[in-house]
Amino acid sequence: MVLSDLYLWLSYTHLPTRKINKILERMSPLQLWEAFDDESKYFLDDKTFNLLKRTRNIEYIERAKFYLKENNISYVTRADPIYPVALEQKEVDPPPVLYYKGDLSILLEPCFAVVGTRRASQYGRYVTQKIVEELSSSFTIVSGMATGIDGYAHRAALNVGGKTVAVLGSGLFNASPASNLLLFDEICQQGLVLSEYTPDTHATEYTFPQRNRIISGLCRGVLVVEAAKKSGSLITSNFANEQGRDVFAVPGDVDKLRSYGTNDLIKHGATPVTCADDILEFYSVNAKKSQPKTVALDFSEQRVMEALSLGEKSFDALVEHCGMTVPELNTALSALLIYGLVREKAKNLYTVTL
Repeated sequence: MVLSDLYLWLSYTHLPTRKINKILERMSPLQLWEAFDDESKYFLDDKTFNLLKRTRNIEYIERAKFYLKENNISYVTRADPIYPVALEQKEVDPPPVLYYKGDLSILLEPCFAVVGTRRASQYGRYVTQKIVEELSSSFTIVSGMATGIDGYAHRAALNVGGKTVAVLGSGLFNASPASNLLLFDEICQQGLVLSEYTPDTHATEYTFPQRNRIISGLCRGVLVVEAAKKSGSLITSNFANEQGRDVFAVPGDVDKLRSYGTNDLIKHGATPVTCADDILEFYSVNAKKSQPKTVALDFSEQRVMEALSLGEKSFDALVEHCGMTVPELNTALSALLIYGLVREKAKNLYTVTL
C-alpha cells in the first residue's frame, strides 16, 4: 500500500483528527492496516474499530481517488513532500489529508490570518480593507470565508491582486454561506480553498471551531479585528497562543459588544494594531507597493465614482447628482463596494476608498 493512500483511508473513516493522531502515536498507518484484525481492538473502542474496518478496502480507496479526480478536487496527505510544514506541528493536530482547489504553492509564502465577527460594523469593514490591502503585498491572507470580517479580508486581498487562502469548516462541496459562493469561486481561481474534511461533509458546530486551528497553524500571526465575548475568532486566537503564533487585535469602542473580545485580547498581551505598519514593523518587513486589480467600470459606475470624487455623499444625494433610479444606484454601488473602490463611511453615506 502507498502511504498516501493509507492517509486517505484514515480521512475517509470520518474519525476526528485528534482520534486519528492518537492512534498514529501507537503505530504507523501501514502497521495499522497490516495488523488490522480482532486483536487490534485491544486499544480501539468498538465505534473506532468499526469505522476503520468499514473503509479498509483497496477498492473503496480507489473509488475515492477517482471521485476526487472527476470532481477536480486535489488533495495532499501527510506522506507528501508538499504537505504544509507549518501544519506538521503537534500542537496544530495535523490532518491526515487536506482537500483543496487552487494553488497550494502560495502556502510557501509567509501567511497571516485576519479574522473577526460575522456581524461586522462599517468601521470593522473599513479597517479590515485598509489593513489587508497593505499587508497583501507581503503576506498571503488566510481566513475562514465566513460573512463579516473573514469575507472582507479575502475580498480586500483579491482587490489588490494579493493571494488569499480560505479554510472551510465543511467539505468543498458544501461551502457556506451562500452569499459568499461567488467569493468561493474567485478564491479557487486566484488563491486557495482547502479543508480537512472530505468533499461531501456538512459543517457542524464541531467542525467550524476545529478548522480555526488550521487558520492559525498556517500563519505567522493572527489579527482579530472585531469580536464579541464569545466570538469564534477568539477560538482562533486561543489556538494561535497554543501553537506559538503571534496574536494581534484592533482596539475598539469600549461601549460596543463587538469590541469586547479584541479589547480583552489586548489586556491579556495581544499586540494592538491600528494600521498595517504595526504588523509589518513587528516582523521587520518593508511594505511593497501592491498592484491594484484593474476594473472596467460601466457608465453608471463611472458616474458614481465621479460624483464621489467631489466628496462624500449620501445615497439620496447620489440619486439626485447622478440622475439615476434607486435600483440603478444600488446596482452600481454594490459593484463599487465589491471592487473596493467605494466604502460606506456611515449608514447610507459613501466615499471613495483612499
